[in-house]
Amino acid sequence: MWVVLAGVGNIAVPQLEHVVKEQSRAFFPSDSGATRAAQRMGTLFGDSDSNNIAYVVLEADRTLGEPDRRYYRALAEALRTETPGVESVMDLWDDPAAAAVFESQDHQAAYLMARLSGQLGSSTATDAVAALRAAVDAAGPPEGLRTHVTGPGPSLVDEFEALDAQLARITVLTVGMIAALLLVVYRSPITAAVPLVSVGLALAVARPVVALLGEHGLVEVSVFSVALMSAMVLGAGTDYGIFLLGRYHENRRAGLPPPDALADAYRRVAPVIAGSSATIATALFCLTFAKVSFLRSAGIPSGIGVLAAMMGALTLTPAMIGWFSRRRLVEPRATRINRRWRRIGTAVARWPGPVLVTAVTALIVCTVPLLGANVSFAELSAQPSGTESSRGYQAVQGRFPDNRLLPEIVSIQADRDLRTPAGLITIERVTKKILEVRGVRTVQSASRPAGTPVRQGTLTYQAGQIGEQLDGTAQSALDGMDSVDTVMATIGQLDTALNGMQRGLSGAVDGLNRVGAGSQDIGAGMSGLQGNLQQVSGYADPLRQFVSANPDCAANPICAAVQKIVQPLDDAVSATGTLAGGAGALEEGASSATNSLDGAARGVATMRAALSQLRGLTSTLRASLGSVGPQMQRMTGYLSQLSSDFDGSSEGGFYLPPRTFEDPEYRRVMTMMFSPDGHATRMLVYGDGESWGRDGADRSDEIRIAAAEALKDTPLAAGGTVDLTGVGTATAELISYVQHDFTLLVIATLVLIFVIVAGMLRSPVAGIVVLTTVTISYASALGASVAIWQFGFGQPLHWAVPALAFIALVAVGADYNLLLAMRLRDEARAGIRTATIRAFAGTGSVVTVAGIVFGLTMFAMLGASVVTIAQVGSTIGIGLLLDTLVVRTFVVPPIAVLLGRWFWWPRQVPATAGPGIRAWDGQSLGTSTGSGKGDGRPERIHDRTAIAR
Repeated sequence: MWVVLAGVGNIAVPQLEHVVKEQSRAFFPSDSGATRAAQRMGTLFGDSDSNNIAYVVLEADRTLGEPDRRYYRALAEALRTETPGVESVMDLWDDPAAAAVFESQDHQAAYLMARLSGQLGSSTATDAVAALRAAVDAAGPPEGLRTHVTGPGPSLVDEFEALDAQLARITVLTVGMIAALLLVVYRSPITAAVPLVSVGLALAVARPVVALLGEHGLVEVSVFSVALMSAMVLGAGTDYGIFLLGRYHENRRAGLPPPDALADAYRRVAPVIAGSSATIATALFCLTFAKVSFLRSAGIPSGIGVLAAMMGALTLTPAMIGWFSRRRLVEPRATRINRRWRRIGTAVARWPGPVLVTAVTALIVCTVPLLGANVSFAELSAQPSGTESSRGYQAVQGRFPDNRLLPEIVSIQADRDLRTPAGLITIERVTKKILEVRGVRTVQSASRPAGTPVRQGTLTYQAGQIGEQLDGTAQSALDGMDSVDTVMATIGQLDTALNGMQRGLSGAVDGLNRVGAGSQDIGAGMSGLQGNLQQVSGYADPLRQFVSANPDCAANPICAAVQKIVQPLDDAVSATGTLAGGAGALEEGASSATNSLDGAARGVATMRAALSQLRGLTSTLRASLGSVGPQMQRMTGYLSQLSSDFDGSSEGGFYLPPRTFEDPEYRRVMTMMFSPDGHATRMLVYGDGESWGRDGADRSDEIRIAAAEALKDTPLAAGGTVDLTGVGTATAELISYVQHDFTLLVIATLVLIFVIVAGMLRSPVAGIVVLTTVTISYASALGASVAIWQFGFGQPLHWAVPALAFIALVAVGADYNLLLAMRLRDEARAGIRTATIRAFAGTGSVVTVAGIVFGLTMFAMLGASVVTIAQVGSTIGIGLLLDTLVVRTFVVPPIAVLLGRWFWWPRQVPATAGPGIRAWDGQSLGTSTGSGKGDGRPERIHDRTAIAR
């Protein structure tokens, strides 16, 4: 039947690995803060609502050139338009305003950021990463250019793919180790094959069951759940076979015929197997309540696997033993191991106190490293160094500042358009506040596209520019004073000519000749005056433009002073026009001869009046130039010095004028940093330390607080909101989830296991003892693992190790102690000390072999290049060995002896005295006498020679 179920199941149902690939779920809950923030940002900016971020890193052993840039542009365009799963691309290497962030200082590496579909860890995210890598390869990089797809999304994909690739090898290694150990123990290939066949068929049946449930979305599955399920089935299922074989061999050595030996073994061991599987499965099912899918997905599949192993042990294993026993193929081999265990049991029964103190001391010593333990949340360090994402991080390391590919993304949403000078001032304020957070190195924002202050974005810089313009204008004005002097001299010449003309007119006809001559002189003077005034007007054009550019010139001291210069000059130009008109009238009068004498006189009078006005205006102009010019020089010097003093600093008053938003270079930055409606902006925050760890988690909270504080006393104080996502934010939430999950798992697991163990032993005291001892065993194993991994190899334990190790060690450890305690209960009528000796003799070798087999199964996970799997396997393996060799041997039995009848409270187990106690091999162990009331008082153990034997 088992063969049929396994065959049909694996043919009719898709393979579990295929289901995992199609049905993997997101790493974080959909309601996590980081996930919701990413979704809101995607809605605001219209690009992507996932947390699946990837980077394409370009590197070469030379300076990146134009062919590399062409490849970069073509790749970015292909990703935007042709690649499925790529929802947005940020490629600012070609943008001078932001290129410094995306290109290394040695100009040998650059990168672009892509936001992909699917949440981290999901099947959709995995497919998107695969499509991105295919597009990068298809783009055909130039010779000498290497490309790597890396980032948070690809890192998780590579970690799971590395585990998937090694799973078959680990399973084969595990089976080989178990088979070798069973051959050494049983010295019979048939006997060793019994538990292996049972476990193999149980796993073959469990896999399609889990695959079927996973395919329909009823059970969450992952690569890790497949690995853990295989290990738990192999370990627990082999243990169950060893339990049944051990009791069968014990009965056969006692002389029972095979059918009776098997029936008695089944009657006594089946409850232990059922209780053990219920304990382990219940503990594993508790993982269902975890918020992190990495833990949650391991629960139900592994529990189903353990229950399948139980069914195999209760049906298939006894059937095979019965079939082989009729042919005498599973008979026990001669061994003296039971005598050794009797001696150990005798020592424990005689000196329970010293034995207990020694064992507990050893366990406490193993626990000490926990005082300095650190838990790692860095998924990057958990994967092999040869994966593509690891190579990408290695390419960036040293060329870019730390964590360049792991920024925190801050989003600020407002009730107004932020694409204004006032909006940029608020963004710069937030940027500077975030830079004050400990560990923050760079902030890339709309006010700092390249992560550094914009030199042109300060009032002091702009004041320096105005100073430079005024300096040139003032110098031009001072240079024009010589021309003013020339104008005044010309005016004097004109005045002399007009005076002579006026005297000539009084001489009647004779004066007409002089009028003609004077007209010629006036014409010549007018030509010179006109040229000089045009030159002066040219010098004053910058002043005139400066005045025109200031609508409120009267309120500006500098502008008002300049206007005092420009206005007289304009009046002078106007007066020259009047003189020109008078000269024309004079010429007409002269040509009219006598009839025009009156008109000529009037023209001369008009010209002399205008000339007098011009002389006054020119004097005013020269006086103004003499007083305002030096003031303008002092002002321009001050502005230039002010700009120089603040140059290179982040102070100086941030301000970008409205024309900045029309700059073609800045407009591309705007599309990346602002939402389409301008009501939201985002910032990329880069920090020091380990972003994918405690440093990033602690910093993310401080960044959120700093951004919110910066919005106070700004126009966004009431309507502005801050969102934060990124690796640090996700890690902070992961830490919170892991703490929550671990607390929940500890409470639920301990309560459920206590109920099961206490119910089977029918004693809450025994249940508390068993639970307490396995918890101590877990702490010791975790401490030993910390000593090896953290202090030995410099690699802190992965965050998943404590929870998974607790589930496995408490459940499996409780099973081993449960088997010993039930044997103590069966033998309790002979007195607790004698029961202890008999329990050691009956279960010592069985539990030891089972523990070592299960431990080796876990140690086989050390063959994985994924550090998480290796750490989980080694920690559980260490715990199983400690529980098997120390706790089950030197902690639980001494406690039972010291508690006496209270160990079974409230159940009464009457003790009986007998003339002799027969061992299971027919040898006399001696006589044990007690009070006959099971009161726990020491029994006298006779015939010590026999007992020792």
